[in-house]
Amino acid sequence: MKLIAWNCRELGNGLAIQGLLNLQKVEDPDILFLSKTKMDRRRIEGLRWKLGLTNLVVKDCDGKSGGLVIFWRKDIVLQLRGVSRYFINADVAEVDGFVWRFTGFYGEPKTDKKDISWKALRGLNAAQRRPWLCVGDFNEILILLACEKEGGQPKPQSCMDQF
Repeated sequence: MKLIAWNCRELGNGLAIQGLLNLQKVEDPDILFLSKTKMDRRRIEGLRWKLGLTNLVVKDCDGKSGGLVIFWRKDIVLQLRGVSRYFINADVAEVDGFVWRFTGFYGEPKTDKKDISWKALRGLNAAQRRPWLCVGDFNEILILLACEKEGGQPKPQSCMDQF
């Protein structure tokens, strides 16, 4: 099974959509998670036919920010477990009956609200005990040692500790 997660930083322009269609053509994923679409369900609906991924779950953008979508092939068994502005959470059943959890995640970009993201992740972690793949944009630079970061302002260790 092939899965792609992409922070597309807005699908509202032709270049981004063409990039997405090219990615789909080259990689041919079974599941495609997009974050920061900045699009509502009506506009995303048309993409599913162009992508050939007919199943979808959409979390509309809030004004000009956010927006999540997960597309998947018709032969993939995906059961939705929950949706919020930060995640789309589902169970995926393999052909052999093996079930695992998939979470497409987009973390809170505002520093003073990061704890909301981490609380959501803790809640998802506690929800079920099965293999879990959590992908996306956590909107945090996570490093083990401060010397690993190059450029920009130093990140406090407390950011890593909270994550």
